[in-house]
Amino acid sequence: MPRQLVTVEEVNHPRYSHRVRFPGEGGKTMSKWFTNKTAANAEAKTRRKEVGREGLAFGVLGEGEKAAVEFWRGFMAEVADTPPPPLLAILQGYAETWKATRSSMTVAAAVDAYEAAKTSEGLRPLSLQALRTRCARFVKAFGSRPLASITTAEVSDWILSLESTRARATGKAGSKPTKTKQAPQVGLVAKRNHRLALSGLFAFAKTRGWVKENPVTDAARPKPPKTRPGLLRPSEVARFFAALQEHAPALVPFWSVRFFAGIREQEALRMDWSMIDLKAGEIHLPDTVTKTGHPRTVKMEANLAAFLTPHTRPDGAIAPKAAMKRRYHLAKAHRALQAEDAEREAAGEEARAFPVPMPANAARHSFATFHLLAFRHAGETAMQLGHGGSPELLHRHYKGMATEAEAVEFWKITPAAAPENVVAMQAADASAVKPETRAQKKA
Repeated sequence: MPRQLVTVEEVNHPRYSHRVRFPGEGGKTMSKWFTNKTAANAEAKTRRKEVGREGLAFGVLGEGEKAAVEFWRGFMAEVADTPPPPLLAILQGYAETWKATRSSMTVAAAVDAYEAAKTSEGLRPLSLQALRTRCARFVKAFGSRPLASITTAEVSDWILSLESTRARATGKAGSKPTKTKQAPQVGLVAKRNHRLALSGLFAFAKTRGWVKENPVTDAARPKPPKTRPGLLRPSEVARFFAALQEHAPALVPFWSVRFFAGIREQEALRMDWSMIDLKAGEIHLPDTVTKTGHPRTVKMEANLAAFLTPHTRPDGAIAPKAAMKRRYHLAKAHRALQAEDAEREAAGEEARAFPVPMPANAARHSFATFHLLAFRHAGETAMQLGHGGSPELLHRHYKGMATEAEAVEFWKITPAAAPENVVAMQAADASAVKPETRAQKKA
């Protein structure tokens, strides 16, 4: 047992019954005398507190504690010019972190709670799906671990080592695509998006008290190279719509509002024919459709109305709801364009091949570029796009991307002719209308 530095003793003395012994300056043992035990115990309690505060209890520390104190004193001597935080603050911070790591909240449970919270907040389905997909990959790597045990270094290593989960198809036009092995890593944009998803997860966990700090704050920050927006030239847009009219007429309304009205992909997928007023030449997007949650009115140009008119209906979605169906029809149009390019190449003609796949957001970028050039009003273009920021953003991203002659050519693109399969499709739709609905229309 370690020696007690503060003791209370009964003594045989004519005037005193108890004595308190305690360490004084220089390690000298001091004594104080009392006439009763209660007073002696009170003094001993006070002296023991003083011994603890002044570090005089070092002699009663265990071997491990002594080694830790000796290490700390040596460390402080080495870094005297740049002293670290006080030892007490370091120990308190470590104690809180260590207790947090003992929490039963695992990464998998935290992700489930996070997704449930975002669902309740009304996050749009596509955004929720993207969040779920990115967090699921993190769960696959760390699902059973306590959330608070995840370190910044582990988050950085995970982000930087992300691998692709998709195999890319290759092959020439007209041939059956062949699958290659998976790409070793995902792009920098995808890595950045995964980092954002994780940051949101840990920020949410911090508000619940599951972690003390967000380990993503100082984690690796992938920086994708800055690139100009990808767009299609007017000749390419004209070819694309000619292929759609012939091979995928069901997609003409969907792509026409994207190319000639600048409507975002997800906004177009939520659109209904009742939002299109051909007579007034306007598209009215309610807050339930727009990305920003604010309603906006988009002015239609003549060529957009020309593309929409053969397909118009009183109501219903303007695009097939099933993603697989949309991809199937788009692939048919792309294959037709690739076949045309192959024929030109075989004939020795020098012509720019149609880009398959098309650049990301090519429709919206094309609209912004050619609308700004044709109408020379950044504010009007920004209002059409639903931008809430300064119109200067348009000049920064879209200025110098094309010529005025190309803008004139772009807004002259119109349907070649009403395809027979569109007429047949409309006739089939009309025959499918319920009798009472037609009667109501006649009334």
